[in-house]
Amino acid sequence: MRRWSATGLGLLLMAASVFGFNRYAERVERQAATVEAIMPTRLIASGETVDASLLRRVRIPKEALPDDALRDEGSIVGRTAVAPIGPNETFAAWKLANRQLTPKPGERYVSFPTTDVTNVGNMLRRGDRVDVWVEFESPVMLGGAAKGALKVAEGVRVASVRTSEGAEVGDTYGYDAPFQSASTQRERVRASANGKPGMNTFIMTEPIYEAFALASLVGTIKLALPEPSLESEADARVTDEFEAYRNQLMAGEEPT
Repeated sequence: MRRWSATGLGLLLMAASVFGFNRYAERVERQAATVEAIMPTRLIASGETVDASLLRRVRIPKEALPDDALRDEGSIVGRTAVAPIGPNETFAAWKLANRQLTPKPGERYVSFPTTDVTNVGNMLRRGDRVDVWVEFESPVMLGGAAKGALKVAEGVRVASVRTSEGAEVGDTYGYDAPFQSASTQRERVRASANGKPGMNTFIMTEPIYEAFALASLVGTIKLALPEPSLESEADARVTDEFEAYRNQLMAGEEPT
């Protein structure tokens, strides 16, 4: 009887060890097929600065991790979202940029009324940098050439885009399919806004503000938006071409 008890106990221990080994093997296999990724704790809107409290680490299938996903907190915290980042997607490198949304010495916040047409078909968002153009009703002569439009300034920072009621205009789509390719998301990310713009607030130096104001008196202001994920290190400036046009006006030469 004692021998049968020992045999039974041995078989039980053997079964337990086999079961435990299988569970361990399954866990190792599962961990090998997954990787640790960083995701937001909530939806991060365009123009929002990411801080550490918005990050969480999760394990996801290895094949679901995009090639451009950032996996180091140091490359995420303190940067600005140029597109919405959903709570169930990783931080794609192209969706973040280094952007300062407060004036530096010599700069000021300046606001102007706007429309969705001026705002590049309502694609303008907080944190973008834009080129400012002026469009003339009739061609003007500059340097012996007829000009229908001139670039006034480039690299002007957008601090805020608000509706007439004061709400910040942001993206409403682009974060609902987290594992789509970057190119597909780029096409969709500015396709829909949550409101109609009524006022833009820019960060400007005095020379840029003066050029902007003069341009609005002589023609129609147009804004041009480069690829939002491309960040230029150059400071905003008034263009040489518009300076030449302003000098021509000061010299009393009438546009023709």
